[in-house]
Amino acid sequence: MKLAFVIVAIAMATAAGLTPKESAACGKLYVEKCGRCHKLYKIENYPEPAWNMWMGQMLAKSKLTQAQTKQLTRYLQSLRASHAEHEAGGASTQP
Repeated sequence: MKLAFVIVAIAMATAAGLTPKESAACGKLYVEKCGRCHKLYKIENYPEPAWNMWMGQMLAKSKLTQAQTKQLTRYLQSLRASHAEHEAGGASTQP
């Protein structure tokens, strides 16, 4: 399940402007850091203010470096932007 999520997320992040290498590294970071404690949530299932509130809390608990925090934040924002673009175009990323 996590592998399928990462593959789709990497494709979406790449489409949103991250290089494939950046997308893969950020996807791995997301699985390793976030998936260690809980399931991997889909950013598009949460309103942006709620997601940002939870991210703020989780970033404080996760003990990420400043560089990792920037990478993960950029990656997740690119997923939200990519999902919004797909929805606006009528395509669905839901299984």
